[in-house]
Amino acid sequence: MEGFKCLVLLILYIVKVESLAIKGTSLTMYDPCGLEVIHFDKLTDSYWLGVLNLGLYRNVTEAEIEIHFEKKVRIYGQSQDLSVLALEEGFAFLIRPSGPLRQLYFFNLALECLGENATNVPTVTKLAMNNITLCKDNVKTAQTLESPDVEVNDNKYREHICGRKFSNHTELTSVRSEAKAGDWPWHVAIILNNTDVDNQFGGTIISMTAVLTACQNVASDNEGGMLPADMLYVVAGISNLHKSEQIGKQVHRVKEVICNVNYNHDTSNSDLAVLKVDGLRYTAYVQPICIWGPNYDKSDLFGRQATVASFSNDDVGMLRAIFTRVQNDTTCWNYDKIYVTAVNEFTICAGNGPTSDINIMESGAGGGLVIPVMQPDQKVSWFLRGVAAMCVKTAGKCNPHHYAIYTDVGPHYSWILHHSGLQFKPNPNQQDFV
Repeated sequence: MEGFKCLVLLILYIVKVESLAIKGTSLTMYDPCGLEVIHFDKLTDSYWLGVLNLGLYRNVTEAEIEIHFEKKVRIYGQSQDLSVLALEEGFAFLIRPSGPLRQLYFFNLALECLGENATNVPTVTKLAMNNITLCKDNVKTAQTLESPDVEVNDNKYREHICGRKFSNHTELTSVRSEAKAGDWPWHVAIILNNTDVDNQFGGTIISMTAVLTACQNVASDNEGGMLPADMLYVVAGISNLHKSEQIGKQVHRVKEVICNVNYNHDTSNSDLAVLKVDGLRYTAYVQPICIWGPNYDKSDLFGRQATVASFSNDDVGMLRAIFTRVQNDTTCWNYDKIYVTAVNEFTICAGNGPTSDINIMESGAGGGLVIPVMQPDQKVSWFLRGVAAMCVKTAGKCNPHHYAIYTDVGPHYSWILHHSGLQFKPNPNQQDFV
């Protein structure tokens, strides 16, 4: 214990992150229909933690959730202000929060009477909220790549539905562990010379011709010099950097590098770059993220859970993801004086706090801070709100007890659209979080 305490005496300093390796134990999550409104975190083979996220519904003042399971379960140990009524013993329940609605509620779930070959996932066959069915078998069946208009042939613009997962990548996912190709279909690896996978960093697909990353990754010096575009390759649709044959893999040479003119190497303000490519194809493994903005007010983000994905810079080279939480600026300023200049109106401070063992770690800035947003069609779209820029290092690694800094894309919304071939067009089934 004394040796551990001595670690905090090591000098801490801000550095640019290179890749994002993930530290922490694995977490398996089951999310019925990929809705995010209710999910289950695996504790053991038979026990799961249920998480009800009503924070996605900003205008709901009362909630009644009806949930049906494929197998017999037992619900117990729920939040004090959460009542659970059995409609069909062990198979169907009515869940009601009492009092003013909070963002999160919790309950425990145990799987009962599992056979030898039975799966240990608490599969949901129906989920309804306030008498509106959100998830059933036919909803799951419809969640395929063909369900959105990926390309509208009779329109001169290539229209798409952004920020959605398809195929089998909506319900069962893993964080802090190896992801499957398609779990985070907008995350890409950007590699030098198409061969040096140990020299890679992260990026996010925002259109068929553009990937967003951090300017620091492509800056050859501190005087505004850029790496030659033809040195850079975007690798999309994969889950392993070292596996050459993968069903969804796409490799595209970068044609142009565009850094934000306001990028400041010393402060990481406007640390954004658009990499122009040709021919990204939207598939079950490659999809674009939605962009959050235009927005100069980040106060609604404080306390919200977000996700960051990254490839590890090691012999494994796997895609991994972690949950992180957006912090109030004041929390970060008070935590350490190093955040006083790093956290401002153009950056976001996020992390799980001083007791955490997970953080973005070592190598590859440019990965996206993404947040789920409920849409009018009662489905979730994922929005990009930040780009990884800085971390606090201890003994050469990003300290998990400190917070990481992300460039806020909200104030840069117009710049991103201008350089990525996108046009702002209202869509009744896609909207920002307002």
